[in-house]
Amino acid sequence: MQPVVDPMYTVPFLFCMIVTLFLKRTNPKRMKWTRVGIYLSSAYLLFTWGNKHYMDTVFKEAFEKAAIPYHRFSTQPTILNTFLWYGVAETDTDYQLAFYSLFDQNDIPVKFTSIPKNHDLLDINHPDLKTLRWFSQNFFTVQFIDTTGQLIYRDLRYPLIREDDVNSSIFSYELVRKGDRWDIKPLFDGAISKDDLNQFIKRIFGR
Repeated sequence: MQPVVDPMYTVPFLFCMIVTLFLKRTNPKRMKWTRVGIYLSSAYLLFTWGNKHYMDTVFKEAFEKAAIPYHRFSTQPTILNTFLWYGVAETDTDYQLAFYSLFDQNDIPVKFTSIPKNHDLLDINHPDLKTLRWFSQNFFTVQFIDTTGQLIYRDLRYPLIREDDVNSSIFSYELVRKGDRWDIKPLFDGAISKDDLNQFIKRIFGR
């Protein structure tokens, strides 16, 4: 498994394809460059597949060592790379989130963020919410913002941009009640700052 956008997979293959564009069709090097691109991308794809299985084991051990009574958990790489991974475990009342990089000094994640489910804030079985729940694979939290009166649905299956900030969920939606229906509006609580990106890149290379 790898992120939807991963330059380490795309760029080498793209480079090899561009090289072939500048070679004549009769030039035997065209086939060599094509094969190099395929070999590189395939090798990286196999690496991410193996990495996924390894990370599943790492997070499973971490959740169990932390005595988190989870029912299930999900892992996936963070954006633009396959070195920093994100895991989320579901318990009866909350979700436990953790990040782990292949470059971390610890063998398993040691820092967890607890986020309450708050599923009782609305009828999660409402027909208008079924697609959202399906998309999230039921890893989601609901938050009521007192100051604005907003009801926010946050998809927790995908990594946060800021490790400790639930408001930085990549997929968040404002739920607006209109009679018996829910109007679902995509939302992001704040722009990603340069510092956020710097911290994210720094986190990729471990701690």
